[in-house]
Amino acid sequence: MINLDFLNYFIEFSKTENLTKASKTLNVSQSALTRAMQKIEQEVDVPLFKHTKNKLSLNSNGKELIKYAKLVLDAEKNMKTNIKNFYSYSTKICIGSVAPGPLIKFGALFYLIFKNKVISTQIEHENTLIEKLENNEYDFIFTNSPINNEKLGCKHLFKEELYVLAPKNHFLSGLNQISFKQLDGQSFLTSNNLGVWDNIVLKNLPNSKIFPQSYENLSEIVNSSSILSFTTNIVKSENNRINIKIIDD
Repeated sequence: MINLDFLNYFIEFSKTENLTKASKTLNVSQSALTRAMQKIEQEVDVPLFKHTKNKLSLNSNGKELIKYAKLVLDAEKNMKTNIKNFYSYSTKICIGSVAPGPLIKFGALFYLIFKNKVISTQIEHENTLIEKLENNEYDFIFTNSPINNEKLGCKHLFKEELYVLAPKNHFLSGLNQISFKQLDGQSFLTSNNLGVWDNIVLKNLPNSKIFPQSYENLSEIVNSSSILSFTTNIVKSENNRINIKIIDD
C-alpha cells in the first residue's frame, strides 16, 4: 500500500523535479525523499523516473501517476471532511444570526429541543450566514430580511425594535419615544458584536461616542453609570432605567 505522505512528496517533487528544492519545501531530508520516491516506484511496479548523472526526472509513467496521486489525496481530504461533517451533524447544532436577539429569545427552546446535542451559535453578516447555510455549515439561521432562494425555507418570526435605556435622572427619561437625530452626539454603552445593530447605530449616530463592553460586564457597568445604553423589545431591560423607543425605521 502506498503511503499517502509519499504521494504528497511525489506531487511536490513533480513541480520542480528537483530533490533539493522539494526536500526543503517538505521539510524532510533529501535522502528520506529519495527513499520515498523509490518506495512508490516499488509499489506501482513500473519505472517512474529517468535517471541521469545529476538529475532525477519523471518519465511518462511518472507524469501519468501524478493524476492518480492527486485523485487519491483529494479523496482522502473529502473523506475526512465528510466524516467530520457527519460527526458534527449527529452531535452538534449550529445556529447563525445577524443579531443576539433571536439567540436570546429562543435560547431556552434550543436547549429543550436539542438537549442531547452541543449547541453552537454565531453572529455574522447576513450574506455570510446564507452562504454557510447553503454549504451546510449552519443548521438554520436568523436573518434581517427574507431569503429568496428556492433551495431554502424561510419564515417570518418576529419584529425586533430598538430602545434607548436612560437612567431615571437623565434629561431624556421623560420621553416615550425619540429619533436618532435627537440622540446623535450622546455617548452610549453597548455590548460587543451586536451584529446588524452595530451598523445601524454607527450609521445613524455619526457624532456619538460608542463604548463597547463585554456581554458579561455590560449590565453591571450600565447599572453604575449615567451613560445611555440600548435594549430591544426582545432583551430584558435594566430595572433602574427608562425605556425610550427609537421611532426611525
